[in-house]
Amino acid sequence: MIIGVVVSASLMAAGAAVLFARGGGGGYALSQLASLTSPVNSRTIGIREILGGLASLDGISLIFLGIMVLIATPIVRVVLLVLQFIYERNRLYFALSIVVLADMLVAILVLPSIVH
Repeated sequence: MIIGVVVSASLMAAGAAVLFARGGGGGYALSQLASLTSPVNSRTIGIREILGGLASLDGISLIFLGIMVLIATPIVRVVLLVLQFIYERNRLYFALSIVVLADMLVAILVLPSIVH
């Protein structure tokens, strides 16, 4: 789990360094990115833009990838626990882990579309 946090922090720090070195990224000036009304958010930049930006080492793409790794870290951990409890034949903790995993996936995949 610590590896995911370290990788995430490294990606976000590298992305910030690239943004400052280039004076912006993703076609936006640094002043636009730092604004309270910044046009850059998870609705304007999708997976395709992030992957495309990684090819050119875009700072925004590195930061978003770091955030995605940070979000994925606990999900991967719970999936590994589910597999471990299957292997150990521990039904109680398997069931609890499935509930936690379902809760996390609903919070990430379903709730944002309901709230907005």
